[in-house]
Amino acid sequence: MGKPAAMCRFSTIRALAAGRAKQAVQIVALSCVTVITASHGAAQDEPLAFTERLSQTISRRMASDDVAGLVVVLLEDGASVWTRAFGVADPATGRAMTEDALFRVESIAKPVTAWGTMRLAQNGQFDLDAPVIDCLTGWHLPIGLPAITARQLLSHTAGTGLGDYSERYPPDAKLPDLETHLAEDFTMVAPPGTHFAYSDTGFNLLELMIETCTGEDFAALMDRDLFAPLGMEGASFDWTGAEMPVGHDLRGCPVAPYVYPGRASGGLHATAHDIARFVAAGMVGSAQDVLSEGAVADLHRPVVEVDDLFGFAADGYGLGHFTETLSDGRAAVWHGGQGYGWMSHLHMVPQSGDGIVILSNSQRAWPLFAAILRDWSDRLGVAPVGMTHVLLAETAARVVIVILWIVAVAAVGLVLLRDDPAKGFVRICAGGVSAALILWPLWAATQDYLFLFSILPGLWKWLGIASVAAGLGLAWTALRPGSGASAG
Repeated sequence: MGKPAAMCRFSTIRALAAGRAKQAVQIVALSCVTVITASHGAAQDEPLAFTERLSQTISRRMASDDVAGLVVVLLEDGASVWTRAFGVADPATGRAMTEDALFRVESIAKPVTAWGTMRLAQNGQFDLDAPVIDCLTGWHLPIGLPAITARQLLSHTAGTGLGDYSERYPPDAKLPDLETHLAEDFTMVAPPGTHFAYSDTGFNLLELMIETCTGEDFAALMDRDLFAPLGMEGASFDWTGAEMPVGHDLRGCPVAPYVYPGRASGGLHATAHDIARFVAAGMVGSAQDVLSEGAVADLHRPVVEVDDLFGFAADGYGLGHFTETLSDGRAAVWHGGQGYGWMSHLHMVPQSGDGIVILSNSQRAWPLFAAILRDWSDRLGVAPVGMTHVLLAETAARVVIVILWIVAVAAVGLVLLRDDPAKGFVRICAGGVSAALILWPLWAATQDYLFLFSILPGLWKWLGIASVAAGLGLAWTALRPGSGASAG
């Protein structure tokens, strides 16, 4: 059932032909696994009508988008009420996904890191507003740089660059120490405190600050001060060697295990139950004793308005949390994670205790997540949350595909119906457009990652094929000589 690694190096068009057969097999496999998991682990008081509808949405989208596996946890009144595993942990062996599977949760590490940092600040061990240089000894910021604070790092307002999220290492490899990594990865893209700039580097710098200020290993500190008291038994910022599902990239190819040099930005491993306990701890009235209600409120309070692509899904960013206002006026907080072969998402309404956790071992799961969140929003009685805007891209892509096929057919029809299909200027224009329509899909096929691949995992190949078809039709219009008068 798994796609061999060699097949992943084929061109997009060749992979499409092979991928159809594979998808047919996976649809059957996923349907069978879903039937098995649908009868497993349901809470006695689960909201059947909604969860059945949600299960149908998940099964349909997993099959259409070629997503290997998924675990979902639903929270109501601040507690988990339904957990379900779908699909497979390893398509090559048929190993089913389980509810207690350990995932790379990628950037969900950021809100977790924010909790640990706030815990230190609450206990007087860390000053969120002191300059970064006060905590650094072995590595220093570039000379002349304005002061940066931990609070700015937590809110992505420090002006630090995104960082090299592709720097990955096998778990048993020798990693560069964090200071060396930061020395190579650190850049500034804006003056501190001016606007939102999402930054993995910023959170890794925060990790270095915490270790320097406390004299403790970051992972050990988080385990003692956060994971243990919250009951997150499977969570760790260190590689544990525990068996995990096999990750899958945007082409559906298996991904070998890996770790990052920095852990605070995206190095957390956890189960869906662990993340659900973390979400529950952030609800208003939670019984947790890690942070005061005021400290949790500070984490969830918007600090900066979010723009660029993030602005399509969020209104603002607090400390380690994206924020948005629901259509009924309630505040929601969330965070997602996308890594090589893995995707994760948590969404919560602290006031009501509603929440959802979604983890997948496939990088093709973004539209699936959006479909789940659309159903969840309906359950809450609010307009779809911002992350569901991913689905608008699918609608737009389908419209564009139809338009491109119309262009292809019209161009061919023009050639067949007329001896001289186009005049000189029209030929030039058609030739230029045709080149663009043909070349961009070929270029895209050579890329390891494009944003387009993430939001259109099941459609981008069809978009490319339609584009090439339209391009070839226009090229024929531009190049075919007429049998009558000169094209002039």
